[in-house]
Amino acid sequence: MPHLVQVQDTYRDRSFSIVGVTDVDVATAQAFAREHALNFPVLANGKAVREAYGVDLVWGSTFFLIDPAGTIVAQGLEECEERLAMELNS
Repeated sequence: MPHLVQVQDTYRDRSFSIVGVTDVDVATAQAFAREHALNFPVLANGKAVREAYGVDLVWGSTFFLIDPAGTIVAQGLEECEERLAMELNS
């Protein structure tokens, strides 16, 4: 999680935001965010969001880079970081 907090700090002033999505209840998500000092929102009860993007969390966490139009442009942590750096540093 510290890495995601750092990425959010680095790019937040450049039309970028990390959003976490989880299926846990609101209280659990809020406690997790506080415990890990997250500086980005976490959407609780995120089943509708997962379904809209076809995300299956059975295998754990995953990362997507979504453009302002709502299109997934990269998937996976390494690919997302490379694409984000390319887009925001150009």
